[in-house]
Amino acid sequence: MATSNYAGPVDFLVFTFPRGADLASGLAALLERVGQGIIDILDLEFVSVAADGSAVRLPTVDALAGSGIDAEVFDGADSGILDAADLAAIATELESDQLALAVVYEDRSLAAAADAWSTVGGRELFAGGIDIDDLDRAINEGITQ
Repeated sequence: MATSNYAGPVDFLVFTFPRGADLASGLAALLERVGQGIIDILDLEFVSVAADGSAVRLPTVDALAGSGIDAEVFDGADSGILDAADLAAIATELESDQLALAVVYEDRSLAAAADAWSTVGGRELFAGGIDIDDLDRAINEGITQ
């Protein structure tokens, strides 16, 4: 998690899957990055859609049933950062036979460098992301110029 010297960028991603898809290898890769200190999971939610189109927050243990992943390793990861409006937005993109996995995470990949810089008087001034469409546009415009 963030320290007084450094807060990594906080971001999210949402993937959709057919119900029953084997999520084990992707979740294992996610846990590996947590174990390496590269990211911190701030919220992890499984979402489906009800017959009326509303969002349904699935308990992790139910979403992972039969995956071979011990749901207990994600205890506490469903912090509720994603609120009802976020889940509703996800649900509008789902078909009845789909499941979504939403992960809110802090990127800690530069924490060691940030800690080193802070020991010599540095302090974090700005942090943030770049919209992928803006990046694509800048790259394409740079190539054509």
